[in-house]
Amino acid sequence: MSDARFGPAALITLDVDLDGEQLRIELPRPPGLLACDWAAHDDWLSLFPEALPDEQRAYWHERMADPGDPLTARALQVIAYDLAEPVYGVPWWAAHRLCMKAAQSWWQFEAWCAANGMDPHADGVPASRLVGACWAWLAGGLEEQKAAAFHRETFEPPAGDLGHEARLARGQAMLARLRSAKAG
Repeated sequence: MSDARFGPAALITLDVDLDGEQLRIELPRPPGLLACDWAAHDDWLSLFPEALPDEQRAYWHERMADPGDPLTARALQVIAYDLAEPVYGVPWWAAHRLCMKAAQSWWQFEAWCAANGMDPHADGVPASRLVGACWAWLAGGLEEQKAAAFHRETFEPPAGDLGHEARLARGQAMLARLRSAKAG
């Protein structure tokens, strides 16, 4: 994974083990506003596999279209969530919550950006910077208790989410069940 703390990498790489198959995913960093629109609409499929280069995207589409392949869009969510953090700088659900609030009050967010010297429409603004601006806009000025509550509300995983390892194990178990059902 790339580290976006000191500037986002142009290419995000992720090595995955998908039911024993070793794959390397290489995602060119998507334009910030577009990526934030995906997050605001909880459209993780646009991040993965749709944002991949043609050859990689075709691989995933072929697998999805093959009725004999147990891979489903639901299983892809584990990978999309892993790709989300280097794109947004925060977990998918936090990016979703922050971007959704900015989208719902866009003129207020844009006014905050203008007042703080940031142009969200400027070329090259990464999604992680936009998400950070959403956080600053929403959390700026909150007193300590309200800021702590806002942090919990933003970063708490969705109900039923058991973390990365559990998502990965659940996805692998689902693939194994589907393969055994097809074989039997």
